[in-house]
Amino acid sequence: MLRSHIEASIQEGIALQQITLKTMVPTIAAAARLLAATLIQGNKVLAMGNGGSAAEAQHFVAELVGRFEKERLPYSALSLNSDTPVLTALVNDYGISQMFSRQIEAMGKPGDLAIAISTSGNSLNVVEGAKTSQAQGLTVLGLTGQTGGQLADYCNLILQVPSVRTARVQEIHTLISHILCESAEEYIHSAPQTIYNPAINLHRLDAPAAVTVDEKLRHIKLLILDFDGVFTDNRVLVRQDKTEAVLCHRGDGWGIARLRETGLEVLVLSTEPNPVVLARCHKLNIDCIHGCNDKPRALQKLAQARSLSLDEIGYVGNDVNDLRCMQQVGVPIAVADAVPEIKATACYITTQPGGYGAVREVADRLLAAKARN
Repeated sequence: MLRSHIEASIQEGIALQQITLKTMVPTIAAAARLLAATLIQGNKVLAMGNGGSAAEAQHFVAELVGRFEKERLPYSALSLNSDTPVLTALVNDYGISQMFSRQIEAMGKPGDLAIAISTSGNSLNVVEGAKTSQAQGLTVLGLTGQTGGQLADYCNLILQVPSVRTARVQEIHTLISHILCESAEEYIHSAPQTIYNPAINLHRLDAPAAVTVDEKLRHIKLLILDFDGVFTDNRVLVRQDKTEAVLCHRGDGWGIARLRETGLEVLVLSTEPNPVVLARCHKLNIDCIHGCNDKPRALQKLAQARSLSLDEIGYVGNDVNDLRCMQQVGVPIAVADAVPEIKATACYITTQPGGYGAVREVADRLLAAKARN
């Protein structure tokens, strides 16, 4: 009987791995790119979970701070389960539901990646931690079981293992964490297209230094900006008369004005056909193409009309409709609250979210890079 029980458990695990192989590879790949993008930009990983998931959070962080298989510099990562005095103080003073949220409020910054692990997806402290992470501009990667639970509502990207049995889900979570570590090491240290932040030194120890972001920025002659989610925080105010209004950051305008003084061209390329987009661009005295349903084609035409190579173009985006353009240009830039696919494509992620000075930040960095030319 014992032998048959063991064999059944192993067979169940093998069957779940086969299902995972058939259904989860694209999502795991997106998570790997997101992890690599976070680390390349010099941001950190904050991991959390309860029980076995707490152990998995610590295990994952250990592989990042130490090493997985490659000799390399340590990655910035922290397990929110590990500091016993902090945990007991927070549980005593604020309750167990806030034990992760409070730490994220203290240490989480826009651009950081929160790893929220819960087999049920309903662990209240993990859900609250994910909610706080999103509120502070972090990207949230969830590892859950089949349903995703409440946690699914607060994840930018979620890996839902197709099982409701805790033990089997946790086994796949370990497999996924190993794949993420391995993929991140390969992506960061082997991909020739990777652009590295000069503030950190993540390139291979045995290879020449890669081209830095600032070196790429120096060659930009055209900066293209998405509008919604870049100039704005992606929200819209709809009035009773059916007109719309958005909030923009005044500092963005000053940054653009300084760029234009240097002779660098700035324009907006927006999918949304909205008079408010045109009005803001008119105010900033920059060109605007809005109501554009084929951004990649428009990008190609812009480059051809100006006799520019795509390497001389920078593009700032936030959502999936910007992805194809960002994959083509020399300097793809994501705002801090961009979706995971955009962050994974970007060579530079701003510290400010869209609508809160992200464009000004890009302008200031671009000007600083050109000043060092």
